[in-house]
Amino acid sequence: MDLSRAALAALFAIAISGCIGTTSGQLTLPTEVAKQSTYFVERHAKDDRNLAATIAERMQARGLQAKAGTAAERKPEYKYVVNYTDRWMWDMRMYLYDLRIEVRDAADQSVVGFGQSTQSSLKAMGKTHADVVDTALNELFGPR
Repeated sequence: MDLSRAALAALFAIAISGCIGTTSGQLTLPTEVAKQSTYFVERHAKDDRNLAATIAERMQARGLQAKAGTAAERKPEYKYVVNYTDRWMWDMRMYLYDLRIEVRDAADQSVVGFGQSTQSSLKAMGKTHADVVDTALNELFGPR
């Protein structure tokens, strides 16, 4: 009987794990500094979906001055560089499993903040890349 209950509990845990999503983040900049700063979202070479452009667009929707491009396109007037790490998974479709967005000081490359969003296949159902980017940015800059 105890083995049956343990098996049922394990199956239940597996079943509900499909709904799990996690977020985390922090920003060490004062709010006013963050709002008045300039950001360059640096597109990494393996980004076939151009998430850098989506991140910059979603930052602009928050009223932030952000532009996306390659490292070679970055100009010295940008105070902060935004880097991201994206992980994709396959579950009957490709979905953005994990996105971590980091804001770094352009002068010394120190991390001044990050936002992260991780979701399972079920939790990601119906979400666009922009939705996942917004979730990570909410953790970084706070909700809009």
